[in-house]
Amino acid sequence: MHMQDNFYGYQQRRLSILLGWGVASAAVGGIMQLFTQDFWQQFGLQALAWGAIDAALALVGIWSARKKERRYEQKELGSADEKKEARTIWRVLLINAGLDGLYILSGSWVIWRFQMHTNRQGMGVGILLQGAWLLVFDALLARDVKKRWLS
Repeated sequence: MHMQDNFYGYQQRRLSILLGWGVASAAVGGIMQLFTQDFWQQFGLQALAWGAIDAALALVGIWSARKKERRYEQKELGSADEKKEARTIWRVLLINAGLDGLYILSGSWVIWRFQMHTNRQGMGVGILLQGAWLLVFDALLARDVKKRWLS
């Protein structure tokens, strides 16, 4: 951690990873809508929808962190505010990781339940993949936030 680092700048850098995933996912999902196979269309629809939501959430988070970083640099927010923000984000990430596990279970259930329907198989695999990526992202970020900002 550099001396000039603050949690808000850190948060922006980490959310840019989510933004990249979201944009790439939405772009690939959009292209997959041109495919003729039901499996890949449904898989792509999940990538498009989840990617758009991830990108939107990342943009809102980056915007919010930028505003707070400006206030921090102008001494309107202090280190106690920074630590409180880190703890709040850490808690949100833990909740999200739990939800991500539910997404994985939901995708798995769809795959199992609709074994004879290729479109539903694509949907289930798409949900499972998005949930798995988000679980890794949220869990690793929660671990890093705790290690860098809360210990």
